[in-house]
Amino acid sequence: MSRTLGIVGVGLIGGSVGLAARAAGWEVVGVDSQDVLEEAVHIGAIHRASTLKEVRGADLVVLAAPISKVTDLVAQLAPTDALTTDVASAKSAIVRAAEDQDLRFVGGHPMAGSQLAGVANAKDSLFRGARYFLTPTERTLPEDYREVAAFVHELGAVPTAVDPEKHDLLMAALSHLPHLMAAALLKVASDISPEALSFAGPSFRDLTRVGASNPELWSDILAENAPALGEALGAFAGAMAQLGSEIKDREVMESRFRHAREAYDALGGILVEKSGENVDVAIPVENRPGVFAEVTTLMGSNNINILDLYVRHSNTERAALVLTLDAKAAPTACKLLHEAGFGAEVQG
Repeated sequence: MSRTLGIVGVGLIGGSVGLAARAAGWEVVGVDSQDVLEEAVHIGAIHRASTLKEVRGADLVVLAAPISKVTDLVAQLAPTDALTTDVASAKSAIVRAAEDQDLRFVGGHPMAGSQLAGVANAKDSLFRGARYFLTPTERTLPEDYREVAAFVHELGAVPTAVDPEKHDLLMAALSHLPHLMAAALLKVASDISPEALSFAGPSFRDLTRVGASNPELWSDILAENAPALGEALGAFAGAMAQLGSEIKDREVMESRFRHAREAYDALGGILVEKSGENVDVAIPVENRPGVFAEVTTLMGSNNINILDLYVRHSNTERAALVLTLDAKAAPTACKLLHEAGFGAEVQG
């Protein structure tokens, strides 16, 4: 018998849920603006457009609208017997609102996404292998949790149960605080000198990458998680004040960085950041169409894997394409690049 999934908010995340659910045999209907729904039908993210009234009769409802709208949607959805979940990155307020409305609700948050937006960029593989937080409470029925967890498995993700308040503190420290730090670092550098950012190296780039995130989306997320984020900010400010008082003590600072390195290593490393195994190769290039493709094709056609890449600009006419490669492959890569007319230098 066909199972019906109602998705309220068919953007990148909602559309990806729809694509994966359809592949798992669900009949998928969506609620959104007409133009979004037309695109969603066109790419196969949903079978057809629906209404909030009709969605109340679905077997499962996923609230995938912007986070600032989810609590209102919870109220509009009630009353319903449909099992309901969401994908918002802050949970406490939404879970409380759902329980106040006596919904069969299991909060959810997939740790997956993209710098892109909109249903046109949805992918059925978006959640494959990703951590997917579920936030049951003492009021959650065990069978409801099992059903949502089974759905998460169908999406290809790995469900992990966590208390809603604990989830929000985790996200404040691991995701939301870094976004604020990036914004602050970019402001500090810009205030020192308007040209400061043109001199920034890889470490500054890596630390501030998330500063380019969607402003509207992140203002919503940060506002919704303000209590937990305030707690994390307080702890961070205290840690920075303590570090500031210790800067002149070389032994203490060495110990701080040693402990930081141990904590980082405990994460299992971040893909390409393994000491001594990888290097960065900087390639000066002109700003012209196809130049990056020439470099990456040269690497690929010679079986040299690019672990990471970014562009370091010096002005609007020239830049450096920086490739992270296996250290053993770097000499061959430099030789190939020189033969092809490119400069190449291994970064220390």
